[in-house]
Amino acid sequence: MVKFDGRKLAQKKEEDLRKKIKEMGERERNLKLVDILVGEDKINRLYVSLKKKAAQRVGINFKIVKLKAATSVKELSDLVRRLNENRRVGGILFQLPLPDRLKKYQFKIINFIDYKKDVDCLTAQRLGYVLAGEAKILPATVKAVWQILRQAGYSKTSIKGENICILGRSSLVGQPLANWLINLGATVMVGHRKTKNLSRLTRQAKIIISATGKANLVKGNMVEEGTVVIDVGSPQGDVDFFSVAPKTSFITPVPGGVGPVTVVSLLENFVCLQS
Repeated sequence: MVKFDGRKLAQKKEEDLRKKIKEMGERERNLKLVDILVGEDKINRLYVSLKKKAAQRVGINFKIVKLKAATSVKELSDLVRRLNENRRVGGILFQLPLPDRLKKYQFKIINFIDYKKDVDCLTAQRLGYVLAGEAKILPATVKAVWQILRQAGYSKTSIKGENICILGRSSLVGQPLANWLINLGATVMVGHRKTKNLSRLTRQAKIIISATGKANLVKGNMVEEGTVVIDVGSPQGDVDFFSVAPKTSFITPVPGGVGPVTVVSLLENFVCLQS
């Protein structure tokens, strides 16, 4: 069993990013990446802080815009419009999820962002490119999962026909990830925390990717020997690590697995959009 080290891979990718950024023109190097944080959720604040520290390590000008949970949709629209028009801003994202009172407007709010500055690849236009198999960038978490699958020994050739079970159907992770893997030729099954007889799906899979946010959803009796398991659950992890790990050939821990790779994937997207 291989226990994946996400921090080690992220460190290597940060080194590569630093070199790319040094080679960029002065204008591109000075562009800002703006992260909009609405509300006081502790986990969201932590993630924004981690992104800022990673950006500073590689030389990206990262700005956090902090807003109260009571901020209106109109106020968010006006803010994003100004950022879209600001030539000194090269990328914009919202720290998700938004506060409960704004969740029903989340997709609308994300789409205030000009797709050319959408580093998280979550606007309708960016997701449309993912669906069509023509994406310049991938949603940061989707990109991170693919990078980890490559570490597990998969390529765009060897992934073809592989049975993959994705747990989680969100528009942020589950759906674009399923579309990406289907476009690569994988056989993808999608379940979620309310799927009946969930283990029937997971036991058919050579690769299980869980992104439901339900702690310990995936247990040892749901996994066949030699399975690759990628835990995208946050903040605790979806996988009961101690019962699942002994049956796997490759597994990601929480923390220290998908998270660090997602952060650096976001920064890679930002740099990619400037080229």
